[in-house]
Amino acid sequence: MPWNTVLVMASCSTGPVDEGGIVEGMRRAGIERKRHVGRSSEAARLHMPPPALAGCVHSAIERDTRGLSLTAAERINMYPASPLPSLSWILDGQLHMVDVDGGAPARPRDAPLPALVFAGPFRKPAASWSPGPVHALMVSFYPDALVRLWGIRLQAYVDTVVPADQVLPPEALAALSGIGECDAPLDALDTRLTPLWQDAQQAAGIVGIRSWLTSLTARGARTSLGVGMRQVQRRIKQLTGQSQRDLELYARIEGAFAYAAHHAPDLATVAANAGYSDQSHLGREVKRVTGLSARQLRDKTWQDEAFWLYRLLDASARNAPPVVDMEADARSNGPIRFE
Repeated sequence: MPWNTVLVMASCSTGPVDEGGIVEGMRRAGIERKRHVGRSSEAARLHMPPPALAGCVHSAIERDTRGLSLTAAERINMYPASPLPSLSWILDGQLHMVDVDGGAPARPRDAPLPALVFAGPFRKPAASWSPGPVHALMVSFYPDALVRLWGIRLQAYVDTVVPADQVLPPEALAALSGIGECDAPLDALDTRLTPLWQDAQQAAGIVGIRSWLTSLTARGARTSLGVGMRQVQRRIKQLTGQSQRDLELYARIEGAFAYAAHHAPDLATVAANAGYSDQSHLGREVKRVTGLSARQLRDKTWQDEAFWLYRLLDASARNAPPVVDMEADARSNGPIRFE
């Protein structure tokens, strides 16, 4: 199978949670997961793309609650803010977007999402809800890949979820048609998308938001020789729908989670090693991305079924090679300014 399934969500443990992960997870000893959290080891999977799609696809997340007995509140899905657009296939069941008020889910919207939906970058946390069992697949793309593939400019789709046929051109819809009906939708996506991705080798080696942003900035500078940094920044916003400063926020958060996943020190140490000016700076950005304080995020992640995606990402960070020196890592990937 060309897609690397790097993690299956761990089964529930009723004992203390192990150290490591989610920024303030270093002090979570003694916090017990509710019995419903992660009831099935097959409930959620994180799939990483094959090398041929590096620089095009960031990852795919699969959620399948068929066979689980969940309450209405447990069928809420909480998502962090993200600079990445996505395509989602509702393979079975229904999903409704949910309005989020102050970081907490509120009333579900009336209309269910269509079978294929496009979501732009989100500058704030979002949520969805299923009235019953659901099987869905969300594939996240690097923003400039959609420009190069199909000329999609994301500025009009920031904080937006719409039917995919309102965004994708006919040739894209033709390439993606029927994937949701395939027995192995990720294999089908690989087969159809890889021939269209002409610049895969140019973008080889991209893993994660930091690496992608460094590559994007370098390419912007190379293609804008003789112009100033402001022109490069405008080019980045045209491609991604977000400013370079906003994108750097996500690179910092990614670095903080990666560092905390293995070292599990206090927040001040995480902040110092992830490019933040101080612990308060880290706390503000965690709240901007998740809608919660670091302590609230810790508790919700390990006690609330709706935060299954955060547990998935946390476990993925713990399975990745440890980050020892964030500053050295930033130097090896090129200059990203932390302002």
